[in-house]
Amino acid sequence: MKALAGCLMALCIMSCSIVGKNQTLEEHSRTQGVYRKSGKLEHMIPTMEKAKESERPRITELKEKIQREPDNSALFVELGKAHFDARHYGEARKVLKKAITMDHSNVEAHKWLVLTLRKLATRGYDEKIYENTDYQRNLAFEAYSALEKAITLSPEDGEIRLMKGIIEVEMPFFVNKLEQGIDDLNRVLKSDAPDSAKAEALYWLGEAYQKKAMRYWTKVVSEDPNSEASKAVFDRMRPAVKRFDLSHHQPPLLAIDFILGFRDELAPQTAVWIEDREGNFVKTVYVSGFSGHVKEKQVRLPKWANSSKFVDVDAVTGASINLGHHVYVWDLKDNSGRRVRAGEYVVKVEVAYWPSRYYQLVSAAVNLREGGDRTVVEEGNFVPYLEVNYFPVRGR
Repeated sequence: MKALAGCLMALCIMSCSIVGKNQTLEEHSRTQGVYRKSGKLEHMIPTMEKAKESERPRITELKEKIQREPDNSALFVELGKAHFDARHYGEARKVLKKAITMDHSNVEAHKWLVLTLRKLATRGYDEKIYENTDYQRNLAFEAYSALEKAITLSPEDGEIRLMKGIIEVEMPFFVNKLEQGIDDLNRVLKSDAPDSAKAEALYWLGEAYQKKAMRYWTKVVSEDPNSEASKAVFDRMRPAVKRFDLSHHQPPLLAIDFILGFRDELAPQTAVWIEDREGNFVKTVYVSGFSGHVKEKQVRLPKWANSSKFVDVDAVTGASINLGHHVYVWDLKDNSGRRVRAGEYVVKVEVAYWPSRYYQLVSAAVNLREGGDRTVVEEGNFVPYLEVNYFPVRGR
């Protein structure tokens, strides 16, 4: 279950920013990922992402008040909110937990703690996961625990109910909260919540049922991978092939185009790297965030891990990619920054899905020679298309 530290995506997707002191928590829960993907609701995304200079005097003022009134839990909540506004999420977390310790019945403190933990979640995988591979999972459960306490204290609070439903839908399978999330979101729809909250509940109900549908599709592929039904699943998932645009780059270079043809409950772990014709490691071009940060603590991409020994991982680790077409460029330099010699090299793409445990490794040989070279590999379902193009210096 350690590999599922990615459960914190439930909180990342719900990340939000505070716009004003009088804004409701329901307004804070606008889903950045949802609105940006649609491109139609940009006006609903909070715009004040950066800390204001004016928040610093506010923090100082609240600290001075707390020195005079150290038992006033309401002041600790205000200080936590001020730290949140200033993007001091670690400090906000500490202060709000202190407020809850002082007054377990403080609903507002629980709400703001959830918001703070959501913001911490947006940082994604970092070096902390190397020290503790359960770091993000524990953070997710801490947020959910705070949310459950808040709903217990105020069961009719529609804002909390909406937040709870969204988190339950986005948490991975092992938490087993999907049906509860559907129930909570339906309760929002039947309540006197504002239309904006109901619209958001409807969106997340769509996400929930899409997730349930994906489980059925995964079951089809697992139980009868060669059936017409399985073929229909892959055909339905497979996106159109795009092409690399050389006009945006300066040769010499190697363009690597490939498709990830499957979607699981969590984004897959993926690595793209180069080896020479003898199988010696040359350079990692890209590796997903979890695998790149956790390194040998939890290997999900065994071929890449064995080849690279994680020697150049920090510079190329990025956010996890998912279903669709992806393009990466190799600048023809090895992991030490030296330009490689002409000759044959092998591009490798490795992908591992969870929780289905599907896996595929694809290789394509290419010759760095005058006149250029191109190789296309079409095999399997998880990386159904890989194309590598060597573009030499123009005129050669």
